Amino acid sequence: MRTYKYILCLGVICILTLGVYVVYSSSMEEPEFAVQTIQGNPDDQTVKQLQFEFNDPEAYRTKYKVNLMGKVKKKQSNYLSGLTMDYSGVSKAPREFRQFMNQEEISKYEQDKKVFGLHVNEDGSWDLQSWKRGTEKVQTYSLPKPAKTKGIYYRPFQQTKQKLYVQRIGDVVQKPGTNHIYVIDLKKKTVQLMDLPFQLTEEDEVLAIYQNRVLYRKMTNDAKTRVYLRDNSTTTRLKLFEVEDMWDTRVIDEGTVVGMTENMTETKIKWSTFDLRTKQFTQHRYDLPKRDANEVQRHTSAILENDLVYSFIETKKNGTSILVLDAQTEEVRYEGTIKYDMPKSDLQLNGMTIN
Repeated sequence: MRTYKYILCLGVICILTLGVYVVYSSSMEEPEFAVQTIQGNPDDQTVKQLQFEFNDPEAYRTKYKVNLMGKVKKKQSNYLSGLTMDYSGVSKAPREFRQFMNQEEISKYEQDKKVFGLHVNEDGSWDLQSWKRGTEKVQTYSLPKPAKTKGIYYRPFQQTKQKLYVQRIGDVVQKPGTNHIYVIDLKKKTVQLMDLPFQLTEEDEVLAIYQNRVLYRKMTNDAKTRVYLRDNSTTTRLKLFEVEDMWDTRVIDEGTVVGMTENMTETKIKWSTFDLRTKQFTQHRYDLPKRDANEVQRHTSAILENDLVYSFIETKKNGTSILVLDAQTEEVRYEGTIKYDMPKSDLQLNGMTIN
């Protein structure tokens, strides 16, 4: 009898606790998001996949994902979901690709929404998989053991048409003047050591390969960085890419090198381009709209993806301002703002993702 009463009381307490939680949850105000497009088309393929994640500090496990079409997704996490969270950046990929990317010693590379994962097997052969974001298409490549595979790590760094370039890092026995660039033919499913026009060392970081020219970064004996463009007959030093705050250098449009400059400010976005075909430098600068001197800026960021510069500035007064710029022409592909109305709380912007 006592056991029955105990179970009954426990059940009543659980029901009351659940009821209080439901009432409390329903009484909390949900934020209302408003997306304003100033110019451009939010349904454009290069813009529609942008998502901005906001966090509610009052209910820190509640997150809101907002896209530029005004669609809002609410997500509430718990301790279990925190433990199982996928930080690989491929959570929306097909299961086959996610399982492949969860292996140890996987090197990941992404270019123009195409994600590559490279794994070296114990027998020296290579497994390569690729997945294009927004699709269910996964391609698998089983590649034979390449010649002279003495490295301990292999990192893809560029794709041009049907070729993927891989840099070998950390030879067991480092020999000066040893080439360490491999090229994977994605059509023929072969891999081989690349026949470069000159010899590289392990300290040379290759940034880009275009036809018979190599763009690479070298660390000198006095710990200074030098950037060179070289073929079998000429060497050109590219001082524009030697600035300390240039953090992201990559090839776009299969012939243009873009270097993003760190520390985007309240007044401008800066980046540089170098056309490998014409050997022409261009320094780009986009001036941002003027803001009140006392306006609090909380979050700024600029990234390079899909041959575009994506940037956003979060301020307490004006919400989140978004700009999408053509990396070569500085043309504004999209400009808009995301604002929210939530009187009892102040949302925080976690960041921007391109799905």
